[in-house]
Amino acid sequence: MRTIEEVLSGREMTVDEFQILNKFWRRIRTIQGSRDKGASKNRYLVGAALGTRRMTRREIDIETMASLTGLARSSLQKTLKQMVDDGAIILQKDPSDKRRTIIRPSQKFLEQSLDMYEETRALIKKTCDELCGPD
Repeated sequence: MRTIEEVLSGREMTVDEFQILNKFWRRIRTIQGSRDKGASKNRYLVGAALGTRRMTRREIDIETMASLTGLARSSLQKTLKQMVDDGAIILQKDPSDKRRTIIRPSQKFLEQSLDMYEETRALIKKTCDELCGPD
């Protein structure tokens, strides 16, 4: 599957292409909002950091999360509490270091992420098809 960047590389974007991309980004925001009703910039940052760490199969603790997101500790703690209350994440004490708290995505978070991934992938394909036009 070609990426949108590959379709548009090396040339000026037309007005029609700009409108197609604008529609794409509006739809992306709709997809994100439908998956996480409490969506905020902080939650997006935490979600992105969790996704990145999952792909590399590495644990993430609160200190690392603060470093990756750039959020102040108080803002991060508030965001994490809301996400725990919503069932999006699970906080666990590290068995080898009781001072360290590990952040894990919940099954609900994983299912929402997979749904969003599949919907986003289909949207990218549709957008590429629109940008390429009829063959």
